[in-house]
Amino acid sequence: MLRRFAPALMVLACFILDTTVLPIVYDGVYAVPLTVVAVLLIGMLMGRMRGLLYGTIGGLLIDITSGTLGIMTFFFMAVGFLIGLILYNPGEHLRTGRRVARRKRIERGVWVFVLYSLGEIVVLVIQYFNTATLQMMYFVNIAARAMIVTTLTLLMRPVAYRLLLGGDRGRVPARAREVKSF
Repeated sequence: MLRRFAPALMVLACFILDTTVLPIVYDGVYAVPLTVVAVLLIGMLMGRMRGLLYGTIGGLLIDITSGTLGIMTFFFMAVGFLIGLILYNPGEHLRTGRRVARRKRIERGVWVFVLYSLGEIVVLVIQYFNTATLQMMYFVNIAARAMIVTTLTLLMRPVAYRLLLGGDRGRVPARAREVKSF
């Protein structure tokens, strides 16, 4: 029963950390929202529709507290949907070799980096139309934040796998028996 509410609790816990604890600890240029990491993990592990749903919830919560209604909601929705569309694999729990697992990890990291960077660039374009300033340092900051989000996502994936899907990752499911007659 708790597993059904685990994604919502994960987004809510990350939102609470984003708005209460993390601004006290560090409020600089390289602060990334943990809620987007939660949305990326949910989309990656549970599919595009749940990534879209929890991206909407997380983005709305961030937008309501920051006063910028719509920008982060669209960003989180798009990232959650696209990461679920690209990286969701329902048969992923099957045991694979080390070379395949390493290749999947690299593929996940590249997609997380690219999608988060594209989302930040879209937000930068929206902010450019409000401020009419563009500096090269903005792109350096986007790349640094994308690396931080990619690292956090890849490090938190095993924990999120256990929390959201449960069970043992290394266990191979029993083969289904074929029914020959009814």
